[in-house]
Amino acid sequence: MTSSLPSVSHRAPHRAIVDIGSNSIRLVVYGGPRNAPVPLYDDKITASLGRGVVADGRIDADSMALALKALRRFAALLRLLDGAEVRVVATAAVRDAANGAEFLAVVRNLGLPVELLSGEDEARASAWGVIAAHPGAKGLVADLGGGSLELALIDPAGVSDCVSLPFGVMRVASIRAGGRGRLRKALREALAPLDWLERARGQRLYLVGGAWRALDRARAHIDRGPAMVPITAAQARALKGRVRARGPARLAAIPGVSAGRAAQLGHASALLSALAGEIGPADVEVSAAGLREGLLVMPPEFST
Repeated sequence: MTSSLPSVSHRAPHRAIVDIGSNSIRLVVYGGPRNAPVPLYDDKITASLGRGVVADGRIDADSMALALKALRRFAALLRLLDGAEVRVVATAAVRDAANGAEFLAVVRNLGLPVELLSGEDEARASAWGVIAAHPGAKGLVADLGGGSLELALIDPAGVSDCVSLPFGVMRVASIRAGGRGRLRKALREALAPLDWLERARGQRLYLVGGAWRALDRARAHIDRGPAMVPITAAQARALKGRVRARGPARLAAIPGVSAGRAAQLGHASALLSALAGEIGPADVEVSAAGLREGLLVMPPEFST
């Protein structure tokens, strides 16, 4: 995270995204050209808005208070960037919560023009972020958040089919608690109606999201090799057993893997194993870009 907000340039207005996710809430300020945004300031807090939603369908009071405290601070920071373009979005946890509308109203009262993305909007934006970061990309984008899993087909022409599924890492934990094999069965049933997924078979699977990135850091550390490089589908599926053998405590000791993320890696690796088994990709690659970058670079005709 950079230590201070950038100064405002009248020649190139800064663009800021506030991303209210199921696990974390993030403010990123970008400079550079619109089609190649450069992060200048990155600030986040883990509020776990999705925790209560998974448990009883509502954002719990503690998570809401933590989120609003962070958003109040973000609103103050954004006021220092007079003239910056600001976009504030909320995703699965707020979308699914019975008290989501109440939360959004309070956020808007802070002066933040929050919009609630649909699942398809979220999938499409993440996919455009991958296209921007991986020119010529073709395959399937899988964006894993705390509350949902977004899938989108991409090729050099753009984004085609999109879907949002209830397989965020918090929900995966709940599914797996039901017994061995439950996750693969539930995922297979959810994917069965999506005949367009057959076009992803034998293509690259692009992974987006903090849990996937942490999983890749763990893989690179264990292998003493580079992160953010393509691996085979077989290697991706094998991560489930390797993560289980390592355990959360040893995973949390890996540089760049927080204790919170370490606790999620067993579930993230299990989902990756199941997804790779169902989709049949040629290989798998983690993308550094996703939803936030996609919101910036997405062509206007596709903008949410």
